[in-house]
Amino acid sequence: MKISQAEIDSGRLLPETVELAVNLIEVNGYVIFERVMHAEKVEKLYTRYMEILEPYLEEHGEEVYNPNNGFNDGTNHIRLYLPFEQPFIDESIIAHPFVTAVLDRLLGEDCILHYLATNTSLPGGRNSQPVHADTSAHFGDRCGVNLPISNLVVNFPLVDTDETNGPMEIWPGGTHLHPDFRYSRSAYSKEKLAEHMHFIKALMPAGSIMIRDDRMWHRGTPNRSDRPRPNIAMIYAPAPNGKHSGTIQIPSDTYENLPERARKLLRFEKIGFPVIEPFH
Repeated sequence: MKISQAEIDSGRLLPETVELAVNLIEVNGYVIFERVMHAEKVEKLYTRYMEILEPYLEEHGEEVYNPNNGFNDGTNHIRLYLPFEQPFIDESIIAHPFVTAVLDRLLGEDCILHYLATNTSLPGGRNSQPVHADTSAHFGDRCGVNLPISNLVVNFPLVDTDETNGPMEIWPGGTHLHPDFRYSRSAYSKEKLAEHMHFIKALMPAGSIMIRDDRMWHRGTPNRSDRPRPNIAMIYAPAPNGKHSGTIQIPSDTYENLPERARKLLRFEKIGFPVIEPFH
């Protein structure tokens, strides 16, 4: 979706824009708001992230590139959890008004943020990830109906995502609408089914926002460019059935200085703990 300049300047989506975005997620599994963040802010985020990523790769290179290391699996993808500090915790990231307008409609006004990380496709990958959803079945093999949305994943690409630098491939239009048992480990292979199904590459310019149902099938692809392709990744859930154990460490003074909506989103996280070092 292309958002009007008036909406970008005001920081507020028109009701009809919210309505369209919500319905796209419900029927198609995702929506992309194209180029809604200022280029200067995106560059600041990218620069700071590279200051974290590059020394991390130098120190943990063998671990990161281990083809048997689960998430990477020979794809040169890395998930790196972010420290809870600026510029990653700016309100325009963790509580962007375009995002919260959609969250309020799909998850309810009382929702939480329980995941803050990055997904980065590094150069030199040999193969794509397996096709997968970012969730499992809530009731194993016992539930034969589709359930309400339980998590929305929000991605902020920090560089232009194109055909060459490891774009996410997605299977929209219904893979998030399957009965719950389809997301269990014993369900028929998504990899085999996906070979015969329609999919697209999620191409988007830096500064866009992608919001997706965590059940939508997708996979990372090899980065054939010469520089990393990072996304900031966050996960939101309805507060009544979201994770309350807390994984994000937030110093007390940092938490108290957050805007009200951000504090509400993060209230079940590890408040009063020191900022973590980035970890994989």
